[in-house]
Amino acid sequence: MGKIKIFYIIDRMTSGAGTENQLTELIAHIDRNRFEPTIITLRQPVKDDNTQFLRMKCPHIRLHVNRLLSPGGLWGVLKLAALVRRQKVDIVHTFFVDSNFIGVLGGFLGGCRKIVVSRRDIGFWYTPKLLFSLRQLNRMADWFLTNCEAIKRVVIEKEKFCADRVRVIHNGIFNLPDEQESKLTKTDIKVPEDALLVGIVANLREVKRLDYFISLAAQITRPKTHFVIIGTGPLINQLKEQIKRENIEDKIDFTHTSENIYDYIKLFDVGVLTSESEGLSNALIEYQLCGIPAVAFNTGGNREIIEHGITGFLAEMGDLETMKKIVERLLNDYELRREIGKSAAKKARVLYSGPRMVKQTSDFYYEILGIKSDLN
Repeated sequence: MGKIKIFYIIDRMTSGAGTENQLTELIAHIDRNRFEPTIITLRQPVKDDNTQFLRMKCPHIRLHVNRLLSPGGLWGVLKLAALVRRQKVDIVHTFFVDSNFIGVLGGFLGGCRKIVVSRRDIGFWYTPKLLFSLRQLNRMADWFLTNCEAIKRVVIEKEKFCADRVRVIHNGIFNLPDEQESKLTKTDIKVPEDALLVGIVANLREVKRLDYFISLAAQITRPKTHFVIIGTGPLINQLKEQIKRENIEDKIDFTHTSENIYDYIKLFDVGVLTSESEGLSNALIEYQLCGIPAVAFNTGGNREIIEHGITGFLAEMGDLETMKKIVERLLNDYELRREIGKSAAKKARVLYSGPRMVKQTSDFYYEILGIKSDLN
């Protein structure tokens, strides 16, 4: 047979975001002798950045759907259906909710052979009305693909999708950190060189609960301990106000980078994640790859990344007192930090291999199409 034609459908490509990065790597590395990918976006990114499209090196179609429930949304479905039918697309693979609706409806009307829906979070955005709509829509989908067991359970329990047609494939990381020290120094990010650094990498959104991280920073009084938040987002002014109220402006800073994130993480002595809802956290994986002990709340897929006491530590959701004790223990014990970080790095390099993710996804496509794969 000829190449397998795949339409990847996503709301927009946002530079630096986890799902978009994973999709970029999948398309960039999938075997072009076997697969013919096309990326379809509903709308223009908030900030134009062609880096991802150049990296993927595949056709890009924008449907210009700004609102799902609008004439533009209906037109997007019909246009997609026509494209699927005309190009005889084998697989439509969707990401995010708006693209889920457009992609599933368009793929179904266009006669696509298989429709795959990706879920990569545990549904903090669910509402009763939306869940009802998704359950009806899911009748037209063939498979769900998640990146952790926690999301698989949510899809089965909340969206009522058949358990036998939900598959888990972990995130894959291609850009692995080297074993050299960071090219940066702590003074480059306004931290004294002799200080211990507790850091978090997160978008500044409600679900990441950075207010907890700031409260944690206020409660830890160990001398020569600093904190850094790496990320951008709509809550930055609100969070700065909280820092001012807590009177800790001298020990916590913000910074942002879209490149060389490992150089920043390597400066951490402890990596923290305070999200109240997570799928498979790229931040936790990045901490581990850098050999940094991680502390997170026991929510979503965090327990699948962190083996408590061996590759990191977990506290129950919202239990800042326990998180504080764990962080302080790590700060006061260099050998424990080194041991946990070494175990975490070893595990992460095996479980979250980029080539492994691409191979598993490629094999999955062959399987659902009923084609025998000889991929090595």
